[in-house]
Amino acid sequence: MKDKDTEISIKYKKEGYNFEIIVYLRKALEYKEGKIKDIREVLTVEEIFKDSKKGERASTESLKKAFGTTDILEIAKEILENSEIPLPTEYKRELIEEKKKQIIEYIRRIAYDSKNNMPLTYERAKELFEMVKYNVDINKPVEKQAEEVLKEIRKKYPLKVEYKNIKLIIYPNKFKIIGIIKNKYKIIKENWGENYEAILEIPIGLLSEFYSDIGKLCGDSCIVEEIKK
Repeated sequence: MKDKDTEISIKYKKEGYNFEIIVYLRKALEYKEGKIKDIREVLTVEEIFKDSKKGERASTESLKKAFGTTDILEIAKEILENSEIPLPTEYKRELIEEKKKQIIEYIRRIAYDSKNNMPLTYERAKELFEMVKYNVDINKPVEKQAEEVLKEIRKKYPLKVEYKNIKLIIYPNKFKIIGIIKNKYKIIKENWGENYEAILEIPIGLLSEFYSDIGKLCGDSCIVEEIKK
């Protein structure tokens, strides 16, 4: 990216009041994707504005009426989580191109050419990606888009992806990571009880990355088992 710290204003209307927060553009996008958890990393200044250009802060009364609190961080979270992030055209093009490269690289890593049983080069994966004319969505996780692209490619060309089914058990003290797991990996069955239990379908090419992710996110608060077919 040419400018990683572009500052933008996000406008939000609630209960007839206008509010604004000022955020770092890239960090706001990463927050939306779940990569950043602390809203303080996203805000350029911990203030809720009525009109940021004039420097007018929102009144305590309007905050209480609209949000039921005057906690700036909690209010900023609601605004960011429920708002579309306005993107400058050039920046949007750069984001699309960056995500496109990530999708192609993901496909290169997990698929192989079943005509010759050979792994894909980046250039070959790119050719196949462009063959299906897929519209990249900057707000959608790379993994989900790669699966969609693969589905379209395989209608026209015999790529193969082999999967392992993995049983994952997460203890209650780590329930907060479930959303992160769901964003990145395909869950084919889940059960909520005293613990969270799920069956995941993981491409063999991503198994080592999956185990690394679980180790970092869970530590000893998860159990992982490969399901034998």
